[in-house]
Amino acid sequence: MNNESGKDKMQFSVRLKKGVHPLVIEFANKQTNFTDTVLYLIEKEIAENGVRNLQEHIPAVRNFLDNRTKDN
Repeated sequence: MNNESGKDKMQFSVRLKKGVHPLVIEFANKQTNFTDTVLYLIEKEIAENGVRNLQEHIPAVRNFLDNRTKDN
């Protein structure tokens, strides 16, 4: 997290690991405003579960997209 002096914006960098599910890439590419999309998902998580470290609650290996296709 970086905050340049004199600016109100926080800057975050997102890098996806190799082997990420193709639907994740498709989702990211489909967004017209990726920043607002991520902000929405964060706000939704906070509203549902409060402020917490998700790494303590999500599995390291996730395969719930494996049975999904583009048409679902």
